[in-house]
Amino acid sequence: MLDDRQRALATVDLAAVRHNIAHLVALLPAGTALCAVVKANGYGHGAVPVARAALRAGASWLGVATVTEAEELREAAIAAPLLIFGPMTGAETARAAKAHAEVAVWSQAFLDEALRRRLRVHVKFNSGMGRLGVDAAAAAALAAAAGPGLSGLMSHFATADEDDPAFFVSQLERFTALAGQLKARHAGLSAHIANSAATMREPAAHFDMVRTGIAIYGLSPFGDDPLPRGLRPALRLSSYVAAIREVGWGESVGYGRAFIADGPARLAIVPIGYADGIARALTNRGDVLIAGRRCRITGTISMDQLTVLLPGDTAAVRPRGPAAVRPGDEVVFIGRSGAERILAEDVARLLGTINYEIACDVSSRVVRRYADTPAAGDAVRGPSLAGLPATPRAPLGMSPAGGPADPA
Repeated sequence: MLDDRQRALATVDLAAVRHNIAHLVALLPAGTALCAVVKANGYGHGAVPVARAALRAGASWLGVATVTEAEELREAAIAAPLLIFGPMTGAETARAAKAHAEVAVWSQAFLDEALRRRLRVHVKFNSGMGRLGVDAAAAAALAAAAGPGLSGLMSHFATADEDDPAFFVSQLERFTALAGQLKARHAGLSAHIANSAATMREPAAHFDMVRTGIAIYGLSPFGDDPLPRGLRPALRLSSYVAAIREVGWGESVGYGRAFIADGPARLAIVPIGYADGIARALTNRGDVLIAGRRCRITGTISMDQLTVLLPGDTAAVRPRGPAAVRPGDEVVFIGRSGAERILAEDVARLLGTINYEIACDVSSRVVRRYADTPAAGDAVRGPSLAGLPATPRAPLGMSPAGGPADPA
């Protein structure tokens, strides 16, 4: 039996996360905070372990999309300042207050509910993304109405990762103008708009805080090779060879007979599928790495299994001999094997999508295992976990324990 193998394994290198955070922090001017975005289960990497690694390396805020994600971090005793980006119901705002989170607001009704719950707020300005957010006049009005509950002004770039800078510059100019006006009126206001791409490409977008997501996982916000940009991929996705099957001319494998052998062939049966995050569209197109060699996914990818063609013209995959592929051998879908590697960006390019989706598609039934492998020359910046505050920042007018704040 193959007791030492997992059918679907995501190995996450937390040293790589810390390296990426340190690299991004080094781009920022003194006084600019870094918010590590750990929504969507840390882009598939695991929100709690990534959050801890990010805080250790110099992040000072955490960002999530939902109140449930905020609660997961608090239940893990993570006490850092926390911002929820997305919409919430009335019941969810109550839970956000209990989690001592701060929230984004873009309507008077939402602001009123947030203030009723004694939540600190970040007014969302629509500088050009065109989703949530309000125009400059409405943002200024909401900021004024928030009073002492106002914490920040935020927006989001639509094209920071694209080659044409025109719209990016237009958004930056709009945000810069409004941020200057509101900071003059509201002491201590934190202005933030930069995502990973803007953080890496334009210092003028840094303001008081940056919100970095994809880059902290070592994935390029520009969709290219992350290594020349100073980033180290943290995710490695693997399975193993469960069985070897030999087929002859005219024999098929899998649903729809998407592969029909045109001669003798050896196939590896691999116990991972689209329910684990291996896109069905990789059928007869995607590659894997076995013993440092590229092999083609062959036949239709099933929910729980797929097959890989073992080319017979290479010594490493011949049916007999010590170098042959055998049951139990590792199969790598994202990551390095020997001198070869497959990047999430490579898979995204093949599928016509983005690396964000590749990472986020790694499903909950894939086992996460956490490694810590510092590279030569790595430096960890920022406070250790021991230096974090014992309690999170309290909601407006409340003590950290949830009771009324001492007026003195």
